[in-house]
Amino acid sequence: MTVFDEMRWHWPSDFADLHQRFRSATPFPHIVLDNIFPPQVVSSLYDEIPQASDEAWIRWGGGKPETCNVKFKKRGLSDVARMPEPIRRMFATLTCDRFVTELSALTGTGDLVIDPSFSGGGVHCSGQGAALRVHADPIRHPDPGAYDQAINLILYINPNWEEHFGGELELWSRDCQQCETSIAPLFNRLIVFQTDRTTFHGHPRPNLCPPDQYRASLAVYYYVKRDKIVDIVNNRPIWR
Repeated sequence: MTVFDEMRWHWPSDFADLHQRFRSATPFPHIVLDNIFPPQVVSSLYDEIPQASDEAWIRWGGGKPETCNVKFKKRGLSDVARMPEPIRRMFATLTCDRFVTELSALTGTGDLVIDPSFSGGGVHCSGQGAALRVHADPIRHPDPGAYDQAINLILYINPNWEEHFGGELELWSRDCQQCETSIAPLFNRLIVFQTDRTTFHGHPRPNLCPPDQYRASLAVYYYVKRDKIVDIVNNRPIWR
């Protein structure tokens, strides 16, 4: 039996309370929850992350020129077939019917839909000196005319991350004039936030971690089905 065979998660309070916390957060609805997943499960994922040289990675970068070593620049792995089995099983948990239904109750978003291709999501990893420019997301679903991106989920899996390593996720005002919330990417920390074309976020301050540590997370985007098909123009990140 592995740690995944009896996978459980634990919400810290009832959904009415969690929903109130989510809706009342600023600068846009979000919630930060620590240790809702068993730490032994989450800690096992970090060691499964492929080496920086692995061809499975997509080299995304941080949205602007960077001076850090290429192996530390932001990279992603969205192809489930190329993920190590423990990481694949964690994504299965984050997209299972029960979890998605409970996430819908927490956010009050209605019927959330997953994207099995994890377009733009999956495993995210960056190292010393890397950063991510503040931006608002495009709609990452393969069929953006039919599905609108509604909720972003990030689970940090870096067990040795310390606050002085930086890498805080910043949530900016909807006019992108100032940072209003800063969230340290600490181990087993779950962040759920509403996403649209004015929910600006990023980690613009370069990571200060040692070269043997990585800011590592699992990212899942959840969608709502549109009432009718629409034409999407300029479906790109809005960088600031």
